Amino acid sequence: MMKKYISIENVPALCFMIGGFFSLIPFIMQIIMTGTPEEGSHVFTFFANQIILNGKISLLYALLSIIGATLIGFGMYSINSTFQEKLNDPLMNLATYLFLIATFGFIISWSQDYVIIWGDAKDAVNHMMFEFSLIFSFGLFYWSGISIFTYRLSVEKYIHENFLKSISYMALINVLLIIYTLFTMDPYSGVSITPLYMGLVVGNLLFFSFCLLIGKKLYMI
Repeated sequence: MMKKYISIENVPALCFMIGGFFSLIPFIMQIIMTGTPEEGSHVFTFFANQIILNGKISLLYALLSIIGATLIGFGMYSINSTFQEKLNDPLMNLATYLFLIATFGFIISWSQDYVIIWGDAKDAVNHMMFEFSLIFSFGLFYWSGISIFTYRLSVEKYIHENFLKSISYMALINVLLIIYTLFTMDPYSGVSITPLYMGLVVGNLLFFSFCLLIGKKLYMI
């Protein structure tokens, strides 16, 4: 039976659920509201202009993403701590470390949206390129951490085993897509980032669903 009260022990569960929700909303809305750059146009200029055009909505998206990622990070840290009490698992420690480092990097990258909106428009493209560079760099740690973390949970059958494995494999694919796109991306071709874009869409939808499911499980314990 689901608990009818909230206690201190529920904090990790609430962090997962609220963090997952806060992260999911701006992610979905950006997919819906943001188009794709025309072939031949400068990719970074396109995305910088989209952020400027959305104005305060872009600020809200960045804020929700930062809060959501921070809460999810604490949830991941809490689950790892619980696992370490039962068994010494260096891989879980590594995965958590990679995820938390990546979360810090993503917070810096999302904060560039503030600079793009508040700063001089002529500098917006440079800030957008800096944001992309952080996403590429820390994305490797982020998806590597998720891949290892969810795989270890699948071994322990923490929640649906096949679902956890699908997240793990998708996260590994995203690691490979980031590396591939890093060396093949053409700044004037939106098609060159399409495979990575699709991988991130699927991967994030799976991971945010994972956060909500894990939060529910922890809350009911």
